[in-house]
Amino acid sequence: MERPGITNVWATGFADPMANRATSRLVIEATSLPSCRIRRVSANELRIDLPDSVLVMAPDRIVVNDGLMSRMTVAPGPQYPHIHVSLEHPSSWTVIEVPEAPKGGAPGRLMIDLDRSPIKAMFEGKLVAIDPGHGGSDVGGRGPVNLVEKKITLEIGRLVANALAREGAGVVMTRTSDEDVSKAARFTRAESSGADVLISIHAFSSKNRKISGSRTLYSRETESKSQALAECIRASLVEKLPVTDRGTARNPARLPSDFRIPYVVVEVAAITNWVDEGRFRSPTFKERAAEALVTGLKRYFLQTVERADKCGKALDKPRTVPMKVATFPIRTHLIGENEDLVEVVKRYTREITKPGDVVVVAESVVAITQGRAVLPESVHPGILARMLCKLPGKDGSLATPPAMQLAIDEVGPYRVMLGVVAAGVGRLIGRRGDFFRVAGHSLAQIDDIAGTLPPYDKHVILGPSSPARVAKHIKDSVGVDIAIVDVNDLGCVDVLGITDRIALDWVMQALASNPLGNDDQQTPIAILRPIY
Repeated sequence: MERPGITNVWATGFADPMANRATSRLVIEATSLPSCRIRRVSANELRIDLPDSVLVMAPDRIVVNDGLMSRMTVAPGPQYPHIHVSLEHPSSWTVIEVPEAPKGGAPGRLMIDLDRSPIKAMFEGKLVAIDPGHGGSDVGGRGPVNLVEKKITLEIGRLVANALAREGAGVVMTRTSDEDVSKAARFTRAESSGADVLISIHAFSSKNRKISGSRTLYSRETESKSQALAECIRASLVEKLPVTDRGTARNPARLPSDFRIPYVVVEVAAITNWVDEGRFRSPTFKERAAEALVTGLKRYFLQTVERADKCGKALDKPRTVPMKVATFPIRTHLIGENEDLVEVVKRYTREITKPGDVVVVAESVVAITQGRAVLPESVHPGILARMLCKLPGKDGSLATPPAMQLAIDEVGPYRVMLGVVAAGVGRLIGRRGDFFRVAGHSLAQIDDIAGTLPPYDKHVILGPSSPARVAKHIKDSVGVDIAIVDVNDLGCVDVLGITDRIALDWVMQALASNPLGNDDQQTPIAILRPIY
């Protein structure tokens, strides 16, 4: 019988949301399913023997650095191949056998899942503030091929937030879209949430395009802790990314005098360098940069735990961001025009809400109760509306002449025309959303014909009037926090009004799966219950 030939060994992460479990997965591919023996050489070292196999691939030393596995060494051995795995923490494992597919299909695979619960324990109860640098009118640095810093920082920031959430950490982001956010607002959001650390993500830029590599700056206001965090992140970046190490340095910018959160600015690479800009265009590079930041954070939190153990101090403190959120969509009657929305919300939520809950209400229901559902036949579109409605495309929210005419009536023809011009310029440079940024975000809330449940599928639904005021009015009567939101099935969440700004980030994360439904689901109200 032909012996299995080991053709490839690689590592990846694996998350099972149903089992609330994450693992570091080591994959061994072979011409047929190999057998293996795993033994623990020491607390942080494993040896995987592959008897009755031959090594086809070249012997290799594979750097992983995912926070649990640091590296793997694949060697032929005197009798049979083996893999030596170096770990940062002791871990248990599970072996999954995947036989080769018949008729020349996929190769045989051994998947060895290493338990990441030691990493999860490190992040348990921790809250990380992620600050994607720049945004909106502040584009930051610009690369030789015109890549802009604000786009890169947001992409990496989202990847970091997702990775931290998988590890069980709480996350608050200073910006979640291409928006202008002042420095003061960024610090305030991090501080008011009770974050343990604040990481600002940037790319270095300079007129000297020869400068490349990563650098981490730490704040003088919290120097000892910030410097320790900077060193952990610096080491992880250098291990994970093929970039030059430009070290750490004190941040020359001054923070608010009363700011006490460890704070670092991470320059992942130099966007003005030809090679580094090319790296920034790679999804793999951005994913690895996010993994490096998470690993650096893990090592920092491990240091704080060890210091606390030595000093006999507890570091736990109250959290304002939950570890997870329970969502309860509520099926209602068909809510119609001129109904008292306060009484509707009371009727469906008063028996089950608890202190700390946030009741979310779909913006279209708010608009309907305000009488902002308009029959198309009652609208008389002008020539401008008939021309402009052809621009969004058939699936656009202003794709019919009545909807476009109502948009013109809402903000005026000049703002709509400016929005059209801005959208045209934005398309030339590959950017979307400029129409609503210029013409007004209220127009993005307009639901065109067939955008909701009958009989309102025959209406154009305008955005709600004064949603922030409506949210406050409902809260004053119901007694729990209220959010008026516009959510779609693509994961886009727009909070139009919320009575607790500190809850904004976790409310947006909880709504990304769109628990609301104004179609046949008929669930325009939901209760979000934070679990700390």
